[in-house]
Amino acid sequence: MEKKTLLAESDYYYRVEFRACKDDAWYATRVSLEGETLKVKYFNFPDEYDNAFRASEFGDLEKLQEFGERFRTLSKQAQDSDCRSLAEGVWVCACHCFGDDDLRYYDAVVDGVQHGKHYWKAGKETCFCTFILFWLQGPNAGNLTATTIQDICMVQLERQLDPVVASFLEMARRKIERPAKEKQCANQSVVKFCSPEVSCHDREDRVIEGTKKKMCMILIANIGRELCPSAITEFLHRHTSVSASVFIFPNLASEVYSRGAIMLDSEKEFQKLCDFLNNPNCIVISSTERPWVVLEKLVGLKKIKASIGRFVNTSTNILQKGKSGRSDSLKVVYSGTQEFKIASDMRDLFLEFFNHQERLHKRLALEERRVCN
Repeated sequence: MEKKTLLAESDYYYRVEFRACKDDAWYATRVSLEGETLKVKYFNFPDEYDNAFRASEFGDLEKLQEFGERFRTLSKQAQDSDCRSLAEGVWVCACHCFGDDDLRYYDAVVDGVQHGKHYWKAGKETCFCTFILFWLQGPNAGNLTATTIQDICMVQLERQLDPVVASFLEMARRKIERPAKEKQCANQSVVKFCSPEVSCHDREDRVIEGTKKKMCMILIANIGRELCPSAITEFLHRHTSVSASVFIFPNLASEVYSRGAIMLDSEKEFQKLCDFLNNPNCIVISSTERPWVVLEKLVGLKKIKASIGRFVNTSTNILQKGKSGRSDSLKVVYSGTQEFKIASDMRDLFLEFFNHQERLHKRLALEERRVCN
């Protein structure tokens, strides 16, 4: 598909950026929902280029997640005065010229800047810097090229989904999950599930629908004290399509953060969540700007028991008093932003504190043995 104009915001309704399935380039689009069909119309293209997606055409949640990642807020054309913001490591969307009147936009990362002079005339700034881009997509993927600020758009890192797209994704998700739930209900008459009183060893050996499942856990620290399990569950599902059980442990009045555990019974979803939480280019923070810290990742209930002991039998969906049930109390900050730098520094500070605490625990154990002997 040829892009006939630069990305523009001249039409208010074309405020969603979509990565087309045909060429993986980003386009300014207008989205609308007609029944259970999502219509995608491209800016400055005739109707014959429109796309239509049905909520029933996605076979699993992984495919739906990949589709949802093709939408984002429209990138903004970089202005000459934005030059200072385009530092090394910043994520951008830049144009590649295939020929006359054929510009297409792909994601890249600023690899370096060759600083040039800036001129002002009649109060207008002109940038003559050269930007070295490492391309993430498109025909130059994996290569370095040089360009000017005129060919760069700034990706909006606050990944707030358009309400129309969000409604469609939720509709499609329900269509995928409904058959699975119906199958689970049909099997409950012949499959014996564990009661809360069953031991952890029994849980580890349970068989669901004929497949042995291994429990997996991610232990998280430095969670904002205002959060409740349901808010975390909703946040993780929105960003990864993973359905997890979340437990938040009691904390002392003197502690300024909470600890929690994310539990899953699928190693595939466990790995997906680990990839999200360990992504070096983003950090999860709470509304108080407290960054999450992954302490442990364990597979198998024997290892989990050895790490934290038995869990308190607590519903993951009941809002705790004084806790926030809104997933917007959490957000992801991305590399290249000031928020990311602050979150990274705060995470390092917490890890330094945690490691110091670990050394104190070992010293306490040693002193206790000396006293007993």
